[in-house]
Amino acid sequence: MGLKGFNEQSEKTRYIYRPNALVPHCWQLFEYKEEKMGYEPIGEYTLIDTSEAEELTEKHLMNLITLLNGKTNLVNLTHLTNTRLLYNIIPTAPDSDHIKIILRSHDGKGVSKENAVLTIEKGVFNESSKNDGIVADSP
Repeated sequence: MGLKGFNEQSEKTRYIYRPNALVPHCWQLFEYKEEKMGYEPIGEYTLIDTSEAEELTEKHLMNLITLLNGKTNLVNLTHLTNTRLLYNIIPTAPDSDHIKIILRSHDGKGVSKENAVLTIEKGVFNESSKNDGIVADSP
């Protein structure tokens, strides 16, 4: 392995997540800030559907962080669920520094149900597209 590969492996991952020690079914999202040489909280993921298996919630979070880090090697959830994960962006006040996204699961029958709430600083995602859509497919 050359020096370039070695240096890339030692760099800090830009985005990570950790369980919130104070709130059950909640994880904090962090971004590495060069100027502070450490991770700063930028949002949180709160599970609404507490009947969801912990393993599946962790995989959803892993996929979210993978996408935030600009990678596309997502964890395949086919063997864990037969649902689609949809989202709605909730309008906020123009002076708010966070956006709120409701994640919903849909099994192809009837109405989707709320799965989780993602609250994250503006600017982390490209907020120019305000349409509702699909976050991930899992059939």
